[in-house]
Amino acid sequence: MTALSNSCTAAGGASATTMAELHAARSQDELERALVAALTPCLVGVEAALCLADDIAATQQLRFVFGENCPVRGLQRVRAEDWQLPASQRLPVRFRSHVLGELWVGKPLADEPLLAVQDMLVHYGAALVNLTLNAESRQATEDYCASLQALEEGIVLFQEEDPAAVTARLLSLASSMVQATAGALYVLREVGKKDSGLRLEQALGIPDSLLQSFRGVEGCAWPDVLLDQPAHLAVRADDAPMNADDGSMAMLAPDCLPPILQSIVVLPLRYHGVQAGVCLLFNPLLDSSQPRDFLGRLQSFGQLAAALLHRLSLEALQANSVTIARELEIAETIQKRLLPERAPPTEEYEFAWSTIAAKNIGGDYLDLGASDLGDIYLVCADASGHGINSALLMSSFRANYRGNAAWQEPNDLAALLNREVAHEVGPTGMFITAALLRLERDTKRMTVSSAGHNPTMVYRARTGKVELFESNGPPLGFVADAEFESCDTVLESGDVILLFTDGISEAANQDLDMFGEERLQALLVQHAADSAEQLLAVMRKALADFTGRERYDDDVSMLVAKVR
Repeated sequence: MTALSNSCTAAGGASATTMAELHAARSQDELERALVAALTPCLVGVEAALCLADDIAATQQLRFVFGENCPVRGLQRVRAEDWQLPASQRLPVRFRSHVLGELWVGKPLADEPLLAVQDMLVHYGAALVNLTLNAESRQATEDYCASLQALEEGIVLFQEEDPAAVTARLLSLASSMVQATAGALYVLREVGKKDSGLRLEQALGIPDSLLQSFRGVEGCAWPDVLLDQPAHLAVRADDAPMNADDGSMAMLAPDCLPPILQSIVVLPLRYHGVQAGVCLLFNPLLDSSQPRDFLGRLQSFGQLAAALLHRLSLEALQANSVTIARELEIAETIQKRLLPERAPPTEEYEFAWSTIAAKNIGGDYLDLGASDLGDIYLVCADASGHGINSALLMSSFRANYRGNAAWQEPNDLAALLNREVAHEVGPTGMFITAALLRLERDTKRMTVSSAGHNPTMVYRARTGKVELFESNGPPLGFVADAEFESCDTVLESGDVILLFTDGISEAANQDLDMFGEERLQALLVQHAADSAEQLLAVMRKALADFTGRERYDDDVSMLVAKVR
């Protein structure tokens, strides 16, 4: 016992030198070698085994054994029943209140070696926890430094204006982080809209043709199925935890896996709920048994990449919006020039007209011209909806109207225009309402044919009242072979004609009250003595005062004709 007592100190504990060696260890292997050296004098002729707590329930990891006859030799994981021992021979490895493992000893120890071994296990537990904390601290520092490096790269990329350069650099950075031999970057066609589908934006070290040959396990598109996956490492092994039950790798059908492809890092690109795409890194130099070390860095990088791709998408959208806005401004200028610049020369009538589009361009149309005989023909038309589609339809309508109005009766003209509109709109459901008028020069006779349009208002100077001429047929485009009627009336000096679209009568104020046709009639009666220009200005001001704005939800058009 003399030698044993010299190594296991008379004070009932381990020597200071032994404890210092335990706490100076730089790794778990080095720590366990120091523990074995310290325990050996205390366990002469005793079988023993050190076991540490395992993630699997009821098992422990076997770290090392003493004695050639130790019954658990050669096992990686052990259970208590693998070596039947009393509780007194299972010495705990503790750190404060936490049990980290046990030292199993094959026979009872004397008091002095027992106290020394227990003391060593206490220091071993503390040293083991410190090693773990230090490793986690080092890993956190590495992750932080990697994040800083990615952030520095991101600052540069945020200043890059070329989308191709940004995506190429993103893929290169991701590949270098895991030392992948190849990679592919897929981006949503509309960033933020998962159902828009992915497109291959960049490929590195792998042919596009090979990527295009890949498909999902159920024949679906790949890598669309990876958008909702977490960042992970998929390896070519039957027991890989992230692989499907059928042995596929990263949801990739096994029959289209080339032999050279052994592992894939799947990195979805998203941040703050915005999905941008997915980055795939092939054959990375990583340990699949411990992927946690790199997943944090990759996920941070994926968020940065998603933010960059979202920015590129927003900038492209803004540039496209600027282009569209410019094109709409040009279209607005062209459409305004399609309106008549001046009234036809006549001594019998005076005219005023105005159109206010709901957007840059509208679907309303006003026109007036003179035939060779001096008769005046007028039109006020409104295409369903407003915007580009309505403006295109109305441009075609204008050409047909101007080509036929001068020598057609209003009802015949309506039938002709109806056939053309029906052919052009097809099954779209669009249509045009129109009021077609002819004013004879000598007789001052007005002939009107209305295709589903608002009533034509005629103020009668003789009576001081407004007469309404209602529609004579359906809107243009509803029924291709529809027939239209017309009606005539003779005008007198002081009479006023008002043509308008429903944008004015249906314009609403903040209380959702509509301007209505009654207000138009009242204004017409009240200001009938004014000139056509003055009457038009009064009506526009009244509409703006009623609604509190000068642009409306629908196109607003008015045409005033006054008999001299």
